[in-house]
Amino acid sequence: MSGLLSDPKNPLRNYWHAVALSSDVKNKPIATTLMDEDLVLWRTETGVSALEDRCVHRGTRLSLGWVEKNRLLCPYHGWEYDSGGGVKVIPSNPPERPIPAKARVGAYHCAERYGLIFVCLGEPKQPLYEVPEFEREDFKCHIVGPVIWQADAGRSLENFMDEAHLPWAHPDMLGNRDNIPVVSTRTVEEQDGAFYFECQSEVGNRLNPDKLTINRLTYHIALPYTLYHENIYPNGDRVIDLFFSTPISEGKCARYMVVARNFGLEHPPDKFIAFTKKIWEQDRILIESQRPVKLPTDWNKELHLRGPDGPSVTYRKMLAALSQTEKT
Repeated sequence: MSGLLSDPKNPLRNYWHAVALSSDVKNKPIATTLMDEDLVLWRTETGVSALEDRCVHRGTRLSLGWVEKNRLLCPYHGWEYDSGGGVKVIPSNPPERPIPAKARVGAYHCAERYGLIFVCLGEPKQPLYEVPEFEREDFKCHIVGPVIWQADAGRSLENFMDEAHLPWAHPDMLGNRDNIPVVSTRTVEEQDGAFYFECQSEVGNRLNPDKLTINRLTYHIALPYTLYHENIYPNGDRVIDLFFSTPISEGKCARYMVVARNFGLEHPPDKFIAFTKKIWEQDRILIESQRPVKLPTDWNKELHLRGPDGPSVTYRKMLAALSQTEKT
């Protein structure tokens, strides 16, 4: 997709992106960045709000301020903002003088779910992804991330669904270099703004990575950067991953993943998180080295194979179509 992330016409602005952990937004405002936009997140009695991280008065970061009585206060002159971005109190302003209509900053759609904070800079085209198992008592959930990569968000998401790299980049954890499986052509089902495919793969149990089994894997990718992945073991154990690749800026992204499992409920998530972070670190070195940095949707930029690259080709085609649709 062409154009700067901060372009107001960028279609990515109309989708939800994970930007922070819920646990990090408590009594104090926090700063974050989404698509080159500096944001401040802050919590009130009614939930979390997202504003432009810049006081309209003298440009001070509002994330350096504090929250009082459900208002966000600028630390420089005490201007008070509500959740809609409007200035409600200017301490130095005479009470008989009205507050200027321009005394406001950008406010953005903000939602909280699954232990994460999501922001949409434009108007949401799709609702937040639904995973009923995350709220069931027979599943235990944990979160991995945020993990920052100096890489394009599209490259990061494509990496997650790339089967052919598993035994090479993650030997004895997600495959075996001595027994490389042939990746046959996948049946990819395209949907409205999403696509689905499934396969079988040799993977390790996350409690016991040395024990490799042939598992059924399902993938559902919701454009632009959300991926649902389910790992079903032969004995019926299930691991569900809801993965988000968040575009922080050009060539920089954050990875978040909410995970649910229906086994080992008595175990703390430490081993699962350590397993995932080890995999991600092995991938990070490779993905950060890719050139061009931005995931290309021009077919001539890279070589594609019919079997293993099928889902990736679909993803790139749909990203290109998304960009063209939004421009018309």
